[in-house]
Amino acid sequence: MDKNYIKDRYAKIRLAHNISARKLSMELGQSTEYINQIENGRCLPSVEGLLNFCDYFQISVGEFFEERFQYPVQYSKIIEELNQMDEQTVGKIYELLKLINQ
Repeated sequence: MDKNYIKDRYAKIRLAHNISARKLSMELGQSTEYINQIENGRCLPSVEGLLNFCDYFQISVGEFFEERFQYPVQYSKIIEELNQMDEQTVGKIYELLKLINQ
């Protein structure tokens, strides 16, 4: 994992929510170029900045850094739904996913 991972992850998550870099910067209380600077690799977010970013999109820092999660925003929403189901239903969803991926 490197600087490119962080900048790419910022862009992927932001774009998944269809929000402009400028608007997100302002929503986070930063300068209008803040997100652009991160996504272009000119700077890295502070720990507080990363926490604020994750809070804004309602994902954990772990989800942000989990390389297996290509789409952390969507995965988080799916997990929320799965957590409302019983074990048998989750098993059926798993079997359906396996069929889809064949």
